[in-house]
Amino acid sequence: MIWNLEKLEQERLDLIEVIDNLKRWERFSIDDRHIISLQITAHMMRLSGMDEDLAQLRGQDHSNADCLIAI
Repeated sequence: MIWNLEKLEQERLDLIEVIDNLKRWERFSIDDRHIISLQITAHMMRLSGMDEDLAQLRGQDHSNADCLIAI
């Protein structure tokens, strides 16, 4: 689970870097703007996927704890 958290943090930092570059949005060509939009979308999709994985892992932890309580 630590590996997933490190990967999630790196993806978050990468997304922040891409968004930070948007401060000069008006200087970009239309093609560059399209590429940046695609990069942001890709980062958001990866973050969503990792969030789902993390929620699933947490759910498994809770169900394991519930099983132990039942015993």
